[in-house]
Amino acid sequence: AHASLKSSDPAANASVKSPNMIRLTFSETLEPAFSGAELADAAGKAIPMSKSVGGASITLLPMGLKPGAYKVTWHSVGHDTHRVSGSFSFKVIP
Repeated sequence: AHASLKSSDPAANASVKSPNMIRLTFSETLEPAFSGAELADAAGKAIPMSKSVGGASITLLPMGLKPGAYKVTWHSVGHDTHRVSGSFSFKVIP
């Protein structure tokens, strides 16, 4: 099986208050050296932040996201060494 995205918080297409943490949960344990995620604003500009990969999850720690649309782009590699990638968007509301 591949390490596919099972869920995220915030969820895809959700409208939320500015999150302190974005967590992506995958179907199996990830290979940290080959898995990760990025957050971009509506203009496609990457937002720098600390992030970690552990177990079957990737965690992003954004600081004070302004209201607007955001896109998370992720890539994952599980024990089978197959790379899977995808993205989802969410909105931050005032």
